[in-house]
Amino acid sequence: MANPESPPQTQPPDGGWGWMVVVGGFIVTGCTAGIFRSLGVFFLTFSQQFDGSSAETAWITSILMSVMFFLSPVGTALASTIGFRPTIMLGGVLSAAGYIISGFATRMFHLYLGIGCLTGLGYALTLSPVMAIVGQYFTKRRALANSLTMLGSSVTSMAFPPLFQYLMDEFGLKGALLIIGGIMLHMVVAGALIRPLEAYKDRTGPKKPRNSRMNDSDTVLETGTANKCSAAATKFLKTFWAQMDFKVILIPAVALFLTSLFLVSLGVIVPALYIVPRAKQLQIEDYAAASLLSVISIADMVSRLAVGAIPDNSRFSRFDQYGLSLCLLGISNLLFPLAKSYPALVAYAIAHGAFYGAFIPTSLTCVAELVGPKRLPSAIGILMSIQGFASLAGPPFAGWLYDETKSYDATFLQAGAGFLLAGLLPFLLRLRKKQPADTTEEETETPHTVKGENETLLVSARETAV
Repeated sequence: MANPESPPQTQPPDGGWGWMVVVGGFIVTGCTAGIFRSLGVFFLTFSQQFDGSSAETAWITSILMSVMFFLSPVGTALASTIGFRPTIMLGGVLSAAGYIISGFATRMFHLYLGIGCLTGLGYALTLSPVMAIVGQYFTKRRALANSLTMLGSSVTSMAFPPLFQYLMDEFGLKGALLIIGGIMLHMVVAGALIRPLEAYKDRTGPKKPRNSRMNDSDTVLETGTANKCSAAATKFLKTFWAQMDFKVILIPAVALFLTSLFLVSLGVIVPALYIVPRAKQLQIEDYAAASLLSVISIADMVSRLAVGAIPDNSRFSRFDQYGLSLCLLGISNLLFPLAKSYPALVAYAIAHGAFYGAFIPTSLTCVAELVGPKRLPSAIGILMSIQGFASLAGPPFAGWLYDETKSYDATFLQAGAGFLLAGLLPFLLRLRKKQPADTTEEETETPHTVKGENETLLVSARETAV
């Protein structure tokens, strides 16, 4: 394993200040994923006020997610260069600025630039770094820590849909977007809670450059001279390329898992984006339609807590949990066209939220198990970049399906098919893992090897079971 190579000061504490980092992550996920999952409340308002089709309106969320995913490697590299705390705080300011500027939009294109590009950049500087630092603080309790961190998106997406509907009714679209911009500034406070792992563990002696990226970053920040700023820029570029460790893609198991996440990303935001317009199409009252997003979030929250509390089991691994939850998520979306009334939509919302909440935390845990904590920031960056390609096409394609068919059934069927296929792929990992199990289990000692994905999977399974 990686223990002989890791210096003592980098051992994850599995607690301590790590729980405050989880609190910061809770706020960040609540202000990022929680808000863009609630943007479906604005979908018809955007479309009507700016006279756009469903496909054109869907580009707002699509650009937001793709920019966030594409620039996530930049976020992790910047966090490793100047520190996680200032990076996340900067991202909070940019995210707020995007919504505030969008409040003064007069054309759909302005929303693309404000909410899409600027807020997307802010999300990239917050979400990816906070997930990386949480993963570095925990090993045995990583599943629980990830679940609690991602729980923020469930809590806020439960409260925000009716709140956003109320803000539009009381203050109009402009006032609602300005208030959301103020809410985004909470991420600046969350960033202040983030502390580098090395600074938490062992910083008793004189501060001097060491091999750790974060120690070097602190030295750069504390001097503040022009030369050091230039050095920081150079270090950022080097760190960015070092962080983009594309060798992990050469591991067949990692490549298969990333393919699964690509398929998920094609439709992951589609249900949350179109369930409110579908409900209003069925003549359901505005607040009742918005409450469907809250129902999804309540089921999502319960599911995330349950998944985090499930102990590791060698017979039913996190990969199996990930695959099963996605298969069930796909089936529930394939059955969505049968929901023709509000109670039926509530039943769908409960099923969708439960299965969605089960797959999100297990996906992060699976990535950590595949690549190990040392490569986790790089893996998260690459993972989000790949998801960016899918996110750029998924929502507009779903909107185009509605424009062509005048029915939201096709959008949910497209999402359900992607979820189901993505859920079947991880079960191939179990098949690949079983065949060489008797001959390689004693020989594998490093989770970071590129050659031989079977070694990676076997060692990761043993580490998780400890």
